[in-house]
Amino acid sequence: MTYEEARDTCHVRSAIYRTSKLVLYWKNHTLSLDDRVPENEKTATDWSEHDPRDSDDTSLFMFND
Repeated sequence: MTYEEARDTCHVRSAIYRTSKLVLYWKNHTLSLDDRVPENEKTATDWSEHDPRDSDDTSLFMFND
């Protein structure tokens, strides 16, 4: 997906990233994604969304015994 598609569909508590790189850009930040993502990265078409709710190791799924 394009950077614009990833940016526009990303949920507030999620992040976007390029599948060829391991850098997460969280949406819930004081600076906008447009200000934090380098211009040369925005033309790539391998963007995806990282939703922490889909991960088993997030606080949503951790319980105290």
